[in-house]
Amino acid sequence: MLTAVENLIPVFAIIALGAVLKRIGLIAEEQWRGVENLVYYICFPALIVYTLTRTDFSTVPVFALAVAMAATVLAMSAILYFARAPLSRLLGADRAAYTSIFQGATRWNTYVALAIVGSLYGNHGISLAAIGIAVMIPLLNVLCVTFLLVHLRDKPPEPRAIARGLYTNPLIVACAIGIAINALAIPVYGPVLETGGILGRATLGLGLLCVGAGLRLEDGLHIGPRAGFTAAARLIGMPALMAAFCLALGVGGTALAVAVICAAVPTASFSYVLARKLGGDATLMARIITIQTIAAALTLPLVIALLPTG
Repeated sequence: MLTAVENLIPVFAIIALGAVLKRIGLIAEEQWRGVENLVYYICFPALIVYTLTRTDFSTVPVFALAVAMAATVLAMSAILYFARAPLSRLLGADRAAYTSIFQGATRWNTYVALAIVGSLYGNHGISLAAIGIAVMIPLLNVLCVTFLLVHLRDKPPEPRAIARGLYTNPLIVACAIGIAINALAIPVYGPVLETGGILGRATLGLGLLCVGAGLRLEDGLHIGPRAGFTAAARLIGMPALMAAFCLALGVGGTALAVAVICAAVPTASFSYVLARKLGGDATLMARIITIQTIAAALTLPLVIALLPTG
C-alpha cells in the first residue's frame, strides 16, 4: 500500500502544482489554453507515435485487451442508458445533468493514466495504455456525442459529423500512424524518431499541470448525490468491470494492471468542453471532474495495491 501511494505522489503533486499556479495567476488564462493545445495537438500525439512505433506487440495480448476495454466501456454505457429513467429520478437529474453523469462515469483522463502506468511499468506500460487510447477514445467519442444529442435533442448525430470528429482527433490519428509504422515495419530515420521522443517526454508533466489548472477547487466542497454517484461509478464501478472482463478473457499480469488503472482514473477534462458545446450541464460536469480528481488520490492507491505485481 505504501509503495502504491509513493508511486502516485509525483502525479498528484504535479496536478496540485497546476492548481496552485492557476490560483495565484502566475500563468495567464490564455497561456493555459496555449499549453493545453501544445500538449493535445503536438506533444501527446508525438508520445503515442513514438511509443507504438517501438512496441513489440508480439508480447502483448492485443486482441483480448482491446476487447476487454471496449466491453467495459459498452457495459457501463449500457447500464447508464437503460437505467436513465430511475437513476434520473433517484439523483434528481434533468436531461442535461444526466448527460454529465454519463460522461463522468465513462470517459477517462489519459494524462493521469499514462503518468501512472509510465511510473509503474515504464514504456511497456505506456504501450499497453496506448491500446486503450486506440480502442476507447474513438468508442467514447461516438457514444458520448450520440448520447448527448439523442438525450438532449431526441436527434441522432450525423454520421459524417461523427466521422469528422474521429479523423480530426490528433490522438486517434497518432494511434493510426504508430500502429501502421509498427505493423508495416516502416523504417523511421533515427533523429526523426528521437525528436518525437523528446516531444513526447514533455507530455505528462505539462498534461498533469493542465489537469490541475482545470480544477475548480471550490466545487470539491459540494459533492451532492449526482457527483457522488458519478465518482463511485467511475472510480469503483469501471475498474471492477474492467477487471472482470480482463479475467474472463484471460488477460493477466501487467496488461491487466494497466487496463484496470486506465479504468480507475478520473474522468477526462474534455468532458466539460463537450458538455458546454452540446448543451449539457457544464457546471455539474466541472464539479464532477474536480471531485473525481480529488477522490482518485484516495481510491487509486487502493486499486493499485490490489493489482498483480507481475
